[in-house]
Amino acid sequence: MSYVRLEAWIGGEWVEVDAVSVTVEESALTLSFERQRTEAGYRSMIWEPLEHFLREYREEPIVVVPLGRSLPLMYAPGGAGPFRLAEVTE
Repeated sequence: MSYVRLEAWIGGEWVEVDAVSVTVEESALTLSFERQRTEAGYRSMIWEPLEHFLREYREEPIVVVPLGRSLPLMYAPGGAGPFRLAEVTE
């Protein structure tokens, strides 16, 4: 079975992303991601909202939470990414 997942370039490798978050005026806004079966579904449900989110909050620090890792990664304002979609077969 194959699926499509969101990945970010973190620490010299592509790592699956669990969530992307920003804190604005003491409120956290978070997008979380689930694996999808098709790239088309992923683009409409995850990639497009992520692009909008990054444009909307480009002046704020963005926190990326890698799947299965305990330490999130913070990007400076306007510096989040790069991200990509990757097809994985189990």
